[in-house]
Amino acid sequence: MAPEAAEIKKAKVTIDGREIEVPMGTTVLRAAKQLGIEVPVFCYHPGLSIPANCRMCLVEVEKSPKPLPACYTEVSDGMVVRTQTEKVKATQQAVLEFILLNHPVDCPICDQAGECVLQEHFVRFSAQPSRLFHEKIGKPKAKVLGPKVILDAERCILCTRCVRFCEEVTKTNELTVEMRGEHSEITLPEGKVLDNDYSLSVVDICPVGALTSREFRFQRRVWFLDQHASVCTGCARGCNIRLDSHKNQVERLVARYNGEVNRWWMCDAGRGSLAQRRDGALKMGHVPGTDGESRQAPAIDGLQTTAQWLQELKLRNGRVGIAVSASLTNEDIYAFAGLAQALGAQVFLLPRTPWTGDAVLKTADRDCNTAGAKAILDVVSPGWGDAKALTKAATQLDALVLVDSEIGVSDDLLDALESIDQLVVLTDLPGPLADAADVLIPLTWLQQRDGTLVNVDGQVQRLAAPLKPAVTTVTPHAAAAHFAHYGAGVELDLTERSRPDAIFDRIAAVVPAFAHLNYTEIGDYGRRLTHGAPLAESPARVAGTPAWEPDPVAPSFARPFQLHRGAQ
Repeated sequence: MAPEAAEIKKAKVTIDGREIEVPMGTTVLRAAKQLGIEVPVFCYHPGLSIPANCRMCLVEVEKSPKPLPACYTEVSDGMVVRTQTEKVKATQQAVLEFILLNHPVDCPICDQAGECVLQEHFVRFSAQPSRLFHEKIGKPKAKVLGPKVILDAERCILCTRCVRFCEEVTKTNELTVEMRGEHSEITLPEGKVLDNDYSLSVVDICPVGALTSREFRFQRRVWFLDQHASVCTGCARGCNIRLDSHKNQVERLVARYNGEVNRWWMCDAGRGSLAQRRDGALKMGHVPGTDGESRQAPAIDGLQTTAQWLQELKLRNGRVGIAVSASLTNEDIYAFAGLAQALGAQVFLLPRTPWTGDAVLKTADRDCNTAGAKAILDVVSPGWGDAKALTKAATQLDALVLVDSEIGVSDDLLDALESIDQLVVLTDLPGPLADAADVLIPLTWLQQRDGTLVNVDGQVQRLAAPLKPAVTTVTPHAAAAHFAHYGAGVELDLTERSRPDAIFDRIAAVVPAFAHLNYTEIGDYGRRLTHGAPLAESPARVAGTPAWEPDPVAPSFARPFQLHRGAQ
């Protein structure tokens, strides 16, 4: 018989006259947060160790001879804490004045303006005129730390978040603090360059404008950006991201907290996928012209040509194959599996070219929906094949419809595809498959459409569709519905105008792994595959803790986007 779990010891603590019971070991800062009491901080970050060096979070504790740092001090039974006394307010003002002694007043030209914690805290907790009458100490400006990050040392407040990140998360130790006192400065040890796979995360966690992205620097004021909760499609981890856009163009990707997936981080490669599609996504495809040469054409022309081919092949019992990427959404996979049923076609699931994973977030599987695709195909298209099976079967196919999302193409597969008389490729990027296609249909890229993905741990998550796609492109599930109606003369249980939430409900009704899930319940933070079991509460909810924990020093006006769809 298993021993009973040890009872968690709790302590009753009173903060600003309000009592709360929390587990022993909880810090005053976290206890205050549970009461909705905001204690300002700079150096504290929930994903890093606690140095308590900024002193912005000092609070009065009864029976303590001096103020204590709320981020580090653990509660005890009967503790009485005050965060709004005159002594606390005077301490906050003194800390801000000390930080600003040598900080440049260049807010109008600072990239962090609009999301700067120092600005926010100064307005809320000080707003006092400066008493400094001597010249500020100058430090290096625009110092390149690596290929992606640049440092304005004069703005640095020495919170050491970036140093601790490189020590504790990536364990690459590229950053350190040198000199002492007011001459202290974040710098690179000799021979080091900030070039790890997560280097841009230090920009995310910097509370001021000291560390900035070389790509985004001076590109857009943050108050012009629209913020959207979405999911990274770079690998099977499915990191939660914030997608910032302006005038229908994505400007940057920022990590978004999800304790069950990526916590506060995301890799640089995931962010890099933005530029690839923003600058190089296909807007037009091509179809065979009347003179035998290919002509440029929008998606609708390619859809009509392909539907006509499928119609003719059906009349003469031609053999058709459907090849789909393991990085398509669940809704797209389900739609093409249904099309394959209507055509009597074999389905092939193709992966992206693998890469090397790591111990932080990156998985060796580069496809963002391998788990979801396999779960659906096992039910709707049992007997589906892989890339080797397609290479072997290609010589027996009269036509192949290939739906690409950066599929890894070997020389053997390309050679095999040349033997197919009618090769239709739906893709959003140029490449060898687009070049080999007889009909090329431009796809709406993943971050421009709604849908769901399943990550390596079975977490079902939703993409956002914050941008209006080019009218010359098409979504995969709409293309599948068009082919089924006009090419096979069959009505699937979806139409070209079917919304992803309606398609997802059909998946949940057919595929046991998705049973009891619904699109709304998934929300911005995801739900685990149920495999037929009743929908369970998430671990965070069972424990009574928030389902999300954003950076506690983020300006309050920047937080609401996390719940903009009202999911949690």
